Amino acid sequence: MFFIAIRLIDIRSLKDIKGESQGEFALALLTASIVVFVGVEQGILVAMVLSLLRVVKHSYRPHTGVLVADEHETWRLTPPVEGNVTVPGLAIYRFGASLFYANAEQFSQEVRRIARPSSSEIRWLVVDAEAITNVDYTAARMLRQLQSYLLRQGVQLVIARGNASLQADLVRHRLLDVIGLQFLFPRLHEALAAFAREETPAERAAQQ
Repeated sequence: MFFIAIRLIDIRSLKDIKGESQGEFALALLTASIVVFVGVEQGILVAMVLSLLRVVKHSYRPHTGVLVADEHETWRLTPPVEGNVTVPGLAIYRFGASLFYANAEQFSQEVRRIARPSSSEIRWLVVDAEAITNVDYTAARMLRQLQSYLLRQGVQLVIARGNASLQADLVRHRLLDVIGLQFLFPRLHEALAAFAREETPAERAAQQ
C-alpha cells in the first residue's frame, strides 16, 4: 500500500504548485503525507477540510487596498492608509470578499482611515466591489453608518463594478436610497470620469 500511495503523488505538479503558491504547496504536501502514511480517503478528507478553512480565512480577512495606476496604466494595490489616493481627491478602495458580519468592521475601519482629512483631501471614496457579491444585515447597517460618517467629512461613498447579486442586496437593504443610484457605476473608469466632471467645492463657491 505504501508504494502504491507513493506512485499516486505527482512530483512535477507539487513543484509547479510550490512555484506559484507556498500556502497551497504546504496543503498539497500535507495531503500527500497523509495519503502515504495513513490512507487515500483520509488524505482527500483532510485536503477538503483544510481547503475550506483557507476559503473561510480569506473571507474573514480579505485582501484590501487602495488602487493606483502605474506608468503603464495598470492598477496596483497599495496599503489602505491615510493619505493614500488614486488621484487627487479620490481613492478607490478594493475589498476582496463579500461583506458580512465577520469582516464588516475591517471594511469600516479601513475606509475611515483612508478618508481622514489629510494633505490630499478626499471627496469621493470609490469602493471597487467586483469581489463583493453579497452584503448581509450587519454589513448593511455598517454601510449606513459609514455613509453618514463620510458625508459629515464631505466625502461621497461610490460603488463601482458591483454585480447583479450585490445590487439586489443594496436594494433589499435600501442602501441605494442612502448612497444614491447616481453613485453606482459599472466600471472604475466611468466612476473616474464622473468624478472628473464634478465641480470642486471651490468651483461651486466661485459661481455663487
